[in-house]
Amino acid sequence: MDKFSLYVSNFLPCKEYFVPVKNTACPGCGLALAIRQTYKALEKGIEKATWQSLPGNEAAGNVPDLFGVGRTEVSFLHIPKKGKAHLMLCLDNEAGGSLDDALEKPMPSLAVAEGFSYVATASPSHPFDLYEKVRRGFDAEGNAYVHVLCPCPVGWQFDPDLTVKVARWAVESRAFPLYEAGGGAYTISIETRQPRSLGDYLKAQERFAHLSEQEIEEAQVSVNNGYKKLEDAVQQYLAVAG
Repeated sequence: MDKFSLYVSNFLPCKEYFVPVKNTACPGCGLALAIRQTYKALEKGIEKATWQSLPGNEAAGNVPDLFGVGRTEVSFLHIPKKGKAHLMLCLDNEAGGSLDDALEKPMPSLAVAEGFSYVATASPSHPFDLYEKVRRGFDAEGNAYVHVLCPCPVGWQFDPDLTVKVARWAVESRAFPLYEAGGGAYTISIETRQPRSLGDYLKAQERFAHLSEQEIEEAQVSVNNGYKKLEDAVQQYLAVAG
């Protein structure tokens, strides 16, 4: 892990509300890093937050009906806002998930379809982007949803020092594109003009060591198609809005 990635959260303009040395997370926990950045963004607003952790087959019956979360276990952080509105953060560490669960994230687009006022994807590898999106979600009128990728060194089987790098490779390979919808905008937040090979991202995780080159190539096609759909959705929005 490079020094800038390790200490960049210290440059965010907020007091520390989450102290890494006092939590029980595993070394290199992506979820703990994401929560630290979230706490910085929300400050005292985090004090009314509540946690909910559910297996995928139960989540659809316990949170808004947009969540078809597959086989993965998901953690939700609910932050009350003005009125009866909430900011909902999905902390996604893909626990127990397959390759399809890792590459297909339907929840953000479903949240858009359900009429959430603000929807975004975020990653602790891009802390300033995550910070701004959490703030915008909290300040937006109505319900908001932010889906945060949280690499897990234990579950994904990579060196704990590589958490930020693996998260960054997810974005750079377009396996987990960063975008937002709401507030009069539908945009891809971080453009990768020369995307990294999906193979780089998958091969950094021992959990996918069994994949053949053909399977990786097929997954690359799926990722390319998914990113094209995202680009088309952005262009369609711009055409209507413009």
